[in-house]
Amino acid sequence: MTPEVSQEELDGLEIQELIFLVHAAKRFKAEEAYPDVYLDERMKAFLGVLYEKIKNAPTLYVAYDQATGYPYVDEEDRVWMFSQQAFAENAEDYFRQQLLMLEMQPIGGEDLLKTFAQLHILGLSKVLVDNGQYHIEIERDQILPPPDWTGTPEIRIPVSNPSLQRAMIRFFQTLHAPTGDSEARGQQLNVLEAEMLDEILQAKFLVPMQVKESDPAPADEQGMRTLKQGAILQFGVLSAKDGSTWLPAFTDWLEFEKVYDKTVWSSNVASYDDLLTVSGNLEGVVINCRGISLQIDAKNRERIEAYRQERGV
Repeated sequence: MTPEVSQEELDGLEIQELIFLVHAAKRFKAEEAYPDVYLDERMKAFLGVLYEKIKNAPTLYVAYDQATGYPYVDEEDRVWMFSQQAFAENAEDYFRQQLLMLEMQPIGGEDLLKTFAQLHILGLSKVLVDNGQYHIEIERDQILPPPDWTGTPEIRIPVSNPSLQRAMIRFFQTLHAPTGDSEARGQQLNVLEAEMLDEILQAKFLVPMQVKESDPAPADEQGMRTLKQGAILQFGVLSAKDGSTWLPAFTDWLEFEKVYDKTVWSSNVASYDDLLTVSGNLEGVVINCRGISLQIDAKNRERIEAYRQERGV
C-alpha cells in the first residue's frame, strides 16, 4: 500500500475495487502492518469515493423478496444491493438453491435516489453491498440523509410509519420463508408479530376521504379548512370479490397513491382506534391493500385487543 493514492486514481476504480481497498486497509490496521500510513484517513477517503460511486452508479441491483414484493431484509436488518448484474445473478441463483426466492431489480438514475428515499419510508437503514463478493455494510443515510422537518408545521409533514412498515416486512417475509425448525420459526413469528402489533397500536394512518360541500372555505396558512354546515365527509371503501366492504388505510403517501389519486382524494389522519370507529359498519380495515396487506377483520380485532390487554398498551 503506497503512502498516497491520488483522487484521480480512486475516481477510476469500480465499486468492488473500492470495497476491496476498505477491507485491505482494515486488515492492515488490525495487523499494524503500515504504522507510518494514516489508515483511518485512507479508509475515510475510500469510503467517500465509494458513497459517490453508489450515488452516481448507472445501475445497481436490489434484492426483492418474491413473496412480499418488497426489499429483502436479512437477519441483520440489511437490504442487499449489488454493483454488477453478474453479482446479482449469482446471488439470486445461490439463494434459490436454498429455497429463498429473490428477484433482482435494476435501479439507476433518478430511481436510485428514489429507492433510498423509499428505504426511509420503509424504516430500513442498512444496506449490504455485493453479498457473495468483497462486501461492505453501509448506512442508508450516507447515500441519502433523512429529510429535515425542523420548523415545519406538523400538518405539512407527510405521514409515514417506517417502524410499522419494517415490522410488517419482517413478519410477512418470515411467514412466507422456507420452513426450517418449526418450533424456532413459531417463536420468531411470535416476537415479530408482537413488534408489528405494537406499531399498529401506535401508528397514524391515512384514510382516503372526500369532502362534499357546495361552497368550500379557503384553507388557512397551516393548510386547515373549516367545514361549513351541510358538508358531507365521504370515506373510501373497498369492495371484495365476496361482496364484503372494507375501510382502506395506508401507512404513508407512497402506499396511498398506489390506489388513490391524491388530487382527487384527500386524507384523514387516523389512529388504530379511529379506524375501528370509522369501519364500524364494514367488514373491517385493510392496511396497505396494494402493498404488504393486513386485514383487520373481527378475528384480528379480537387478537389485537387481547394483545393490548395483555401488554397494557
